[in-house]
Amino acid sequence: MVQSRFRRMHIGAIAFALSVSAMAQSKPDRPNVSPPSPEMKAAMTGKSWNPGCPVSLDDLSVVRVTYFGFDGQTHEGNLVMNKRFADETSAIFQELYAIHFPINQISPYENYGPDVYAEKNITVGFYCRKAQDSPGEWSGHAYGVAIDLNPLDNPFLDAKEGWWPKTSAAFSARDGGKGKVSPTTEAFRIFARHGWAWGGFYVGEPDYMHFYKLTHGGSGNVLERPYVATGLEYVPGGAMEAAQPK
Repeated sequence: MVQSRFRRMHIGAIAFALSVSAMAQSKPDRPNVSPPSPEMKAAMTGKSWNPGCPVSLDDLSVVRVTYFGFDGQTHEGNLVMNKRFADETSAIFQELYAIHFPINQISPYENYGPDVYAEKNITVGFYCRKAQDSPGEWSGHAYGVAIDLNPLDNPFLDAKEGWWPKTSAAFSARDGGKGKVSPTTEAFRIFARHGWAWGGFYVGEPDYMHFYKLTHGGSGNVLERPYVATGLEYVPGGAMEAAQPK
């Protein structure tokens, strides 16, 4: 009986170890966070970054993320983000992968440019430009605290120019389509739980692709504000939501 019991325990231990090993192999590696290489800094200069931007290249990190593609396969891509929020970005995209939220492609902005990345539905992080709706201020992207997620499927409505990117009007309805974001999607809730706000609530000019780390208090440099959101609670049915195009 003792030998039989020991044998069963031994076999059970082996089975458990194999099970844990299989789970580890099936789970994607934790995305790497690293500083941009000299080659990447050179590629960024004059494209996604220029002298005079509100952050230096040394303030940025490259976040390698694993994501679930539109093709149903697992892929890896690089997001350039402010190093202060790089680990948090990594955690968000691990959660997006865990629910198999589909992302068309993830790649740095400098590989494409302003209109091309959006038309090609490329998810990007850092790029140094003024805010579209407030040309006197830097965009959250210029600080490395914003992400454009599936921009063709989640377009921006410019009050003067219409839907951007130009071919995105057909995708503007928040109808639960593949890769789309709305307050009913788990992707929206994941970002909110980490304190990232959604541009889809901008009155009159919803920016469905845009998520940004929320800071508060004062104006100017968003990284110098005294409050940083660690979590947000969505309140449905508010006035801003009611004002959006249907």
